[in-house]
Amino acid sequence: MAIELSKILETEKKFRQDQVYRAWFDVNVDSYEKITTLPKDLREKLKDKPWLSVRVHAMHESKRDNTKKALLKLSDDKLVEAVLMGRKNLTQAGGRDRYTICISSQVGCGMKCAFCATGKAGFTRNLTVEEITDQFRFWQKFLAERSLGEIDNMVIMGQGEPLLNYENIKTALNLILKYTSIGQRQITLSTCGIPVMMDKLAADKDFPPVRFALSLHSAIEQTRAAIMPSHQPGFLDYLVGWSKKYHQMHPSRAHFIGLEYIMLGGVNDGPKDLKALMTLASKLGKVKINLIPYNNISTVALPTDFNESPKENIEHWHTSLINAGFVSTVRYSQGQDIAAACGQLRNAVEMKEALLKIN
Repeated sequence: MAIELSKILETEKKFRQDQVYRAWFDVNVDSYEKITTLPKDLREKLKDKPWLSVRVHAMHESKRDNTKKALLKLSDDKLVEAVLMGRKNLTQAGGRDRYTICISSQVGCGMKCAFCATGKAGFTRNLTVEEITDQFRFWQKFLAERSLGEIDNMVIMGQGEPLLNYENIKTALNLILKYTSIGQRQITLSTCGIPVMMDKLAADKDFPPVRFALSLHSAIEQTRAAIMPSHQPGFLDYLVGWSKKYHQMHPSRAHFIGLEYIMLGGVNDGPKDLKALMTLASKLGKVKINLIPYNNISTVALPTDFNESPKENIEHWHTSLINAGFVSTVRYSQGQDIAAACGQLRNAVEMKEALLKIN
């Protein structure tokens, strides 16, 4: 569907493409026939195209917090996850909840991180520009229909490695930034770290300067390689040099390198691990370190060799980082009761459906 739509639009003048894309993000429009700015013959060509390339296959809502997770079915019946997380607005009395969405970049993932449920499923294919954009549009429509407000932040931290779907992510981000009110600093792209693509990103003036987050998870080469098979020898030294280029391209004080660090009990949460993290982070310029308690994937019937790091140990790390002068947060995952961590809902639903077929 997405390819056919692209073929139709590429024969049209740019201002016609602009009219279609602008209508995509108009919550009052729900079909190509209703784009009244388009000529009748173009609306006729588009009238049979689904308004959204994704449809709900399963939806779970947390009973603990304001989190909803959608398992979305694509035109080829593949499944991808998107999450909506609501938080109370504490900065303004009576203000509406603030909403962050987490979207996916691929069907599955080929990075095979040992602690990640998505990695267990493997890589299937890249998402198209429309499929990436439509995860945003899906939640935008969801909020508008319930008069809940707008999307405040977006993170590309769902299924897949976004830098391995570089061009489609780039195009989708530019569309979202151009036709919605969300800003560059409200979007975060998370990557396992692909050097050749990170070099491309640091030099690409057409890639929007959204926030950058690296899934680090260890500042010790051997440990990181053991839990992240995509780790390339010498990556941590490479990261130090790359960070200089990144900060040169983005000198704004608002730009920093995010370091994502999942705390795995007895694996990467000891004193030597903390010291290594501090040493590395001190060489990377402006950084923000997010400590993330481990989401146990055994909750979706997948075997795991990992355990959560004790809460008091995470708090010790957090305090130590703050005292050392680093910007750091502890990012407790929302929606744990609905398997809202990356890959969990897809695995749970697919496993349940497989069991039903067997029985």
